[in-house]
Amino acid sequence: MNHSAMRPSTAASRLCLNCGMCCNGVLFRDVELQAGDDAASLAKLGLPVRTTKRGDGVIARASQPCAMLCGDNRCEIYRQRPTRCREFECMLFKAVVDGEISEDSALKTIRQTQVRAEKVRRLLRAAGDEDESRPLTQRFQRTRRRFETGAMDESVLESFADLTLAVHSLNLLLSGKFYPGDSRQ
Repeated sequence: MNHSAMRPSTAASRLCLNCGMCCNGVLFRDVELQAGDDAASLAKLGLPVRTTKRGDGVIARASQPCAMLCGDNRCEIYRQRPTRCREFECMLFKAVVDGEISEDSALKTIRQTQVRAEKVRRLLRAAGDEDESRPLTQRFQRTRRRFETGAMDESVLESFADLTLAVHSLNLLLSGKFYPGDSRQ
């Protein structure tokens, strides 16, 4: 199907502001700062930056969900945001910009993905993980470890299968429609 291409700025204002999953902890667990990013300045703006040693260097990261993401999916530090944030374009965004899919189709995919992500959040809360400040993958891994060590009560164990299936369903959609370099489904 051939759809007319859309200017990137128009696509961003229509798609990104309806989505926000690259910032809210659904797509990524963190953003690694690049050589040109000023970690101290970003921290002064309010972006929590943590550093870790790797080899003989230090890596700076901003955790997801991003503290600078507003409720309307706008970035509080948009003009000063890290390089990775500035350069990232998901596959869905690129498909609309390139005219491969329609804006309406992309918005439908975004809504479907948000519904799946919300189901995962709901099931995580039911399993005892209410820490919304952590990315979904990290929350699921922590819950899975609790399950594997037997640290959950019987009522929660029954819903763990539902949680696992919900995470799998979300990951299939994310890998097929959002992550760069994956094949479209």
